[in-house]
Amino acid sequence: MAGLCAAVSVAGCAGSARTAVRPDVPAGFPHHTLAQIRQQLAQGDTLTAFRARASLSIHTSAQTARVSAELRQRRGDSLYVSVSPGLGIEAARMLVTPDSFFVYDRLKQRLLYGSLAYAEAVLPAPLSGDDVFLALLNLTQPEADVAWRVEAEGAYYTLRDPSGRRRYLVDPAVWRVARYEERTPDGALVEARTYSEYDAFDGRFLPRRILLQRPLDDTTLAIYYRDLSLNPPVLSFALRVGASVERVLVDETHGFSNE
Repeated sequence: MAGLCAAVSVAGCAGSARTAVRPDVPAGFPHHTLAQIRQQLAQGDTLTAFRARASLSIHTSAQTARVSAELRQRRGDSLYVSVSPGLGIEAARMLVTPDSFFVYDRLKQRLLYGSLAYAEAVLPAPLSGDDVFLALLNLTQPEADVAWRVEAEGAYYTLRDPSGRRRYLVDPAVWRVARYEERTPDGALVEARTYSEYDAFDGRFLPRRILLQRPLDDTTLAIYYRDLSLNPPVLSFALRVGASVERVLVDETHGFSNE
C-alpha cells in the first residue's frame, strides 16, 4: 500500500452528489426464503467488465490520500487503475492480474512489481483477492453451501452463518447486499463492505458509493463512482512503461520500503 500512496498527494476530489434511487420494498417482504433471496441476488448477473471514473479516499496506518481515478476491470482477468491527485496530472498506474501486481509511479519513474503474495505491501488491501470484481460492483452473493440463518430487520434481510462470524445485510428494494461483515472468533471486525447511493445503470441497480474496510490492518478504501460503463466492448490494460523506468521486484528476498 505504501507504494501506491507515495505516488499521490493529499487532494480533495469529491464527485457531485446525486439522489439515490430506491424503489419500494417488494411484495412478499419479510417472508422470502433463503433460496428466494439468493435467486433475486443472482438475477441478471451477466456483467463481465466495467469502466469507471471515480473519486477514491485511501487510508492506511502510514498516510491518507484522496485522488481521482479511472478503473477498468474484466471479470476473472485484470484490474487497471490510473490515479491523479488533481489538475489532470496522472501520478500512478496500477495493474493487478490473476497472479501478479504492477505499480508504475510516474513521478519517481519507478515500477514496483511482484506476485500477489506480496501485494499488500504496495496495494490497498481491499483491492487484492479473488472476488474483487464482485466487490467493486456489489455482485457478491451468500454462498450456496452455507446454512445461512435469515432474519428480517427493519426494511432489510440479515443472513448469518452458523458460527455468527459472517453477516450479509440484504436490501430487498434493490436486491443487493447493503453490507457484508466478517469477524474473528472473539468478535473483532476483520472486513466490512458497505454499499449505498444506488442508481440505475443499464437497468441494474448498482451503488455509486462503496466503503471497503479492514480495521485490523488499519486500511480503508472509499469509492464514489462518477461515471460507470458496464460491459464495454474494448478495455486496455497497458501500463505503457518506458524502457528507462527503474524496475523494483517486491518479494521475500528484496522486500520494499518507502523511504
